[in-house]
Amino acid sequence: MRAQAAHRDASQPPWLRLLAPASWLSGRLSFSRKFLLVGAVMLLALGLLSWPLLRKAGLEAQSAELERQGLAALSQQASVLYSLVRQRGTLGEGPLPQAADAARALQALLGWAAAPPLPAHAPPSALPALGQRLQQQWQQLRELSAQGDDDAQRRFAAHTGAINALLALMRESARAHRLNVDPTLDAAFEMLSHRLPLLMETLAKQQDALALSSDSMASYAVAAQVVLSESVPALRAGMQQLLATGDRAGLQPQLAELLARVERQQDAVDKVLDRPQAVAELRPLAQANLAQVQALMQAAITHADLLLQERLAQLRHSQWQVGALLVGAMAAIAYLFAGIYVSTLRSLRRLSQGTQDFCAGRLDTRIRIDTQDELVLVAGNFNTVAAEVGRLLEVIREQNESRQRELERLVQQRTLELADKNDQLHLAALRVQEELESARDMQQAILPQHFPDTADFSMQACMQPARELGGDFYDCFALSGGRWGFLVADVAGKGMGAAFFMAVSRTVLQDLAQDGLGPQEVLARANELLSGRNPMELFVTACYCIYDPRDGSLVYASAGHPAPLLRSARGEVLALDCPRDVALGVLPGMSYSARQTRLQAGDTLLLYTDGITEAFDAAGKAYGEERLFAWLRASREPHAADKLASLVRDVADFVGGAEPSDDLTALLLCRKPQDEAAPALPTPSTPDTPASPQARGALTVSHAPLELKNKTLLLEYRLQSRVEEIAPLAAAVDEALSERPDLAFAVNLCLEELITNTIQHGLHGAPDRPIHVRLSRSEEWLEIILKDDAPPFDPFVEAPAPSLDASVEAREVGGLGVHMVKTMMDEVRAFYDGSGNLIVLLKTLKKA
Repeated sequence: MRAQAAHRDASQPPWLRLLAPASWLSGRLSFSRKFLLVGAVMLLALGLLSWPLLRKAGLEAQSAELERQGLAALSQQASVLYSLVRQRGTLGEGPLPQAADAARALQALLGWAAAPPLPAHAPPSALPALGQRLQQQWQQLRELSAQGDDDAQRRFAAHTGAINALLALMRESARAHRLNVDPTLDAAFEMLSHRLPLLMETLAKQQDALALSSDSMASYAVAAQVVLSESVPALRAGMQQLLATGDRAGLQPQLAELLARVERQQDAVDKVLDRPQAVAELRPLAQANLAQVQALMQAAITHADLLLQERLAQLRHSQWQVGALLVGAMAAIAYLFAGIYVSTLRSLRRLSQGTQDFCAGRLDTRIRIDTQDELVLVAGNFNTVAAEVGRLLEVIREQNESRQRELERLVQQRTLELADKNDQLHLAALRVQEELESARDMQQAILPQHFPDTADFSMQACMQPARELGGDFYDCFALSGGRWGFLVADVAGKGMGAAFFMAVSRTVLQDLAQDGLGPQEVLARANELLSGRNPMELFVTACYCIYDPRDGSLVYASAGHPAPLLRSARGEVLALDCPRDVALGVLPGMSYSARQTRLQAGDTLLLYTDGITEAFDAAGKAYGEERLFAWLRASREPHAADKLASLVRDVADFVGGAEPSDDLTALLLCRKPQDEAAPALPTPSTPDTPASPQARGALTVSHAPLELKNKTLLLEYRLQSRVEEIAPLAAAVDEALSERPDLAFAVNLCLEELITNTIQHGLHGAPDRPIHVRLSRSEEWLEIILKDDAPPFDPFVEAPAPSLDASVEAREVGGLGVHMVKTMMDEVRAFYDGSGNLIVLLKTLKKA
């Protein structure tokens, strides 16, 4: 699919592929958001396009304001200049009346020059430096005045220095504030900032220099004529540029009059140069010209400020126009988009509502759209489809009615046939149920219904199938020698197949058990027979036991079945050590292991299937082993039948009304309590019936024969399987039996012989294997227990019986040490408990 999509994208025109990102974004936005996005983009574009115009107009307006500030500063500077040139012209006549005002204006000008208002991004200005220069010249002039210096030329030079510094400050101020708001006024600004101040200073200098009546001062007057002649064209050009928009202030006549006065002053200067006595005629003319220049300069500045105000008004008007156009364009676009959005949304809602009505079953729904866009085609297509669907549905309805009538006829016919078949099936089910009940009765009948109840023990069993037929079974039968065999088994599955396999398995197990075979052999041979003839591939778990009432001995083996539970007379419950070998019928050639224990008086043995522990209540909670242990621990019924009935009731109470999930089978054997006899050996077997070495290697004693009453522990000692560790053990025994040194000697001899025998024959010389020794005593007996982890080994059976009557040369090696142990102890026994060998020695305590 990716390859097809890539091929489809490659076949598109280039311009369409360029629109792919926009198409992708449009496909992920709702209709409303698309319109909002387009409108926002257009408004943003208008704003971005209008922003440079607004910004330019704003900057130009700011520049115009700064230029107006520069003109105001120029007007102030011109006033100060006029005052300075007049003061210079009054040398020797005393100060002018306006001298104090001029000094204050000059101080204000110096403060302004120290921190002039300039544009934010203006280059560095020389105004502060020029202001300092002017301040220095002014300070020097004040010092000369304060000293009363009568040297006119020095005072003339000091005034001229201050005036030149002020002229430089005026030119720099005009340059810093000239922002070219109106480039057509460059010559006018040149006239205002440079030519007119220079004209004022030159006219005054002519008059002042000639008034000093010296040859050096006369050169000043001649040079001034040159400056004046050069300034006239610049003055005319600047005035012409300033008056390009109209002479509303009458500046042109003032300039013409000024130039005429300047020519008359030059004529007067020529007279003074020829005849110095004519200087009196020059002074009034020069003073009038200075006033004329000052008036013209102030009028020109006012006129230039009016022009800047008009320019500023134009810029602000442009800003308002651009803003109004922008707002109008935005409003028009918003209005247009709103109209398109509302119209399109109304059409889409009609399409959506019509589709919903049609899907809701109103098949006569038609959509009407009054616009002229593509949605009209969509509505027309919908109406065409709706009409066609309505026609097809009418045809389908007629066909369905016809088929419904046919189906009703067929259903009626089949109903009669099914009723007849149901009657036949009901009769067949009754026959099957009768046969199942008969099979259940037969299955229960083949199981034992009568159980042994003797003075020594009682036995009881039950099997409750989950269905009519069950797969569990039990059995008990008498064996030779007064023994009893009994078993509990569980066939995998339920129903008829499990019931047949149960019957076969029970027959096979009972036939093999009657041959007198041990539990492990019975299970092994039964497995061979069931594995060879098992077409349904079923299997059965079983636990088979042989009980000897004479001594309470129990031999048992398991084929994948839960271990039997044993409750002692003291109420202790434990699961017998029982290897869960492979179930019967799974694999041929399997071997099984048997274990051995002894039931004491008052002990109870329970064999059960998992139908008890896996019985579930209505909430799905299992009965479980923990509850079974608790019931067995708390049971007090002395008879097996009562105890089994209590177990069945406890399981039934737990399950409640829930359907049984598995067959429930259990078998109980209770060894009845007997009157105590004293003193008797607490051992499970008699010396005249020793077990064979082959059987002993496979047997396990679950309850060690240590049932001494009021027993006291004397010594608990652990050593490694090394001969050199026997000596420390002997010292510990001597200390434990310090009150009976005769017993300590006998115990040490027996332990040395048995431990040496275990190391050499049981462990075959393996070092560092653990050996455990325990000494306990009661009122009648001394008990010595020796425990190791060697393979099954019984020194009392495997050691050869010594020939005491034979000569030393003819006597076989070995057997004397074991014979000595048997002679010195009153009772000896050897057991294997699955984890190692257990040797128990008992010695009757007689007073020393």
